[in-house]
Amino acid sequence: MAATDRAPHELLDAIREFWPPAEWENAASIAELESAFDAFALNDTTDDLHPCGSLLGTIGGVMVTAERSIGYFQINACDLAPDWEWQRLYNARHNAGTAHKLWDDAGQSWRPWYFSANLLGLL
Repeated sequence: MAATDRAPHELLDAIREFWPPAEWENAASIAELESAFDAFALNDTTDDLHPCGSLLGTIGGVMVTAERSIGYFQINACDLAPDWEWQRLYNARHNAGTAHKLWDDAGQSWRPWYFSANLLGLL
């Protein structure tokens, strides 16, 4: 069964709004790996000693930094403007729209989701 068949309707609607049809399955697959299709997924590795961007270590030669990643696509709020309300990323359309901007800014590449994209063979 395709990821687009498993995706929540609100997420699939947003994916179809932002990405071209050829990328729908890739977008849904990335969201599934990143959050298990959980709109309220939160990966917050920041704390008083490790603010946003602090080096936490490396995995396979890739530097891993403290993050606050939110929602379906696990958008890292640490990379957004400081006055932006990161809680909006729990909204499927905001999350997918922001993800699409990251994808587009990366040259229509899935590089911003490096580990998931590698696992899916998209890089």
